[in-house]
Amino acid sequence: MNEDKLDISSKIANWATTNVKYIAFGAIIGVSIPLFWNYQEHKKEEANIAASDLYYELINLANSSEETQAIADEMFKKHGGSIYETLTKFILSKKEFESKNFDLAKKYLEEIIESDSNETYTSLALIKLSLIQIENENYDEALLMLDQVKMKDSFKQIISEIKGDIYNFKGNKKESLKFYNDALEASAVDNENLMMKRNSVED
Repeated sequence: MNEDKLDISSKIANWATTNVKYIAFGAIIGVSIPLFWNYQEHKKEEANIAASDLYYELINLANSSEETQAIADEMFKKHGGSIYETLTKFILSKKEFESKNFDLAKKYLEEIIESDSNETYTSLALIKLSLIQIENENYDEALLMLDQVKMKDSFKQIISEIKGDIYNFKGNKKESLKFYNDALEASAVDNENLMMKRNSVED
């Protein structure tokens, strides 16, 4: 029995000697993969923190137009494809909309839609695009934008209110009233402004 044990031990030792480089390689791989994964996660976390800091600077500091654009350019260059890039485009679109630069505001929103990185952001971009179309009095185009929104239930109140506005602008008080009532039904709180709109189109 002892000789058998010695024979087995000898075979194991011989196998280990023959395959030592494979054993070592396996051990290296086993250690390296978790280390590489942790390193990658650490780098991602660092990038997220840096992007977050840039975004905070963008929304909380009183930047000039040049400073805002410089921060945005740095965001696009260093953190392209991140959620902060999308949020930055929303901020830029809002600023351009408020400045009546509708074409540029539209460009940022269309880029968000094209990337289609998040259904919520895509839906919001379409809703905001409809507001630009309304400003340009392209009411039918605005309705088409709203019809493309996938998250209609989540944004029912705002979509219904905007449609109510559109039909009011088009002079169709019956349709306008219908959508204002839909918006009021979807509203979680009393909305005096919306009620005033509804009352203004009632016969």
